[in-house]
Amino acid sequence: MTTAKKTGAAKSAQETLEAVAEAQKKTMDDAIQAGTDAFAKGYEEFYNTSREKMDEAQKSAFENFDQVSDFNRENVEAMIVSSNIVAKGFEVIGKEFAAFAQQAAEANMAAAKKFSSAKNPQEMMDLQTEWAKTAFDGFVAEATKLQDISVKVSNQASQPINDRINKAVETFAKPIAA
Repeated sequence: MTTAKKTGAAKSAQETLEAVAEAQKKTMDDAIQAGTDAFAKGYEEFYNTSREKMDEAQKSAFENFDQVSDFNRENVEAMIVSSNIVAKGFEVIGKEFAAFAQQAAEANMAAAKKFSSAKNPQEMMDLQTEWAKTAFDGFVAEATKLQDISVKVSNQASQPINDRINKAVETFAKPIAA
């Protein structure tokens, strides 16, 4: 009976060990499955979040591309406006200078006729002094006029560019301040 008890007890102990081993195996399998599920869920969340962030970045890049493209187009338009103002200014200055040169040539011709009609050296010196004073005053007046035109053209031509600079500071300083 002792052998039968031992055999029955050994069998019972072996069954218990097998049950414990089976329970441990199930616990390990469950833990591995839970870890695998948690990893899969974490990976899926990471993938979805990454994809959303990439989509947002791509959308932002395209929006910024459009904004930068529009901004550059407006810069080119401002340069064209400014260049047109400068070209018209040069045209006005050129016409003004040509008119002054014509007027000076006519005045010089009239002075030469007067010089030829001088009766004595003193009269010649007086005519020459008068001509020099008139020519100098005319030159100073014309130079002042051309300078005023140049300043006006410079201010007008720089205005579109100044506007674009102010717009650039306004547009691109906002993201930095935010």
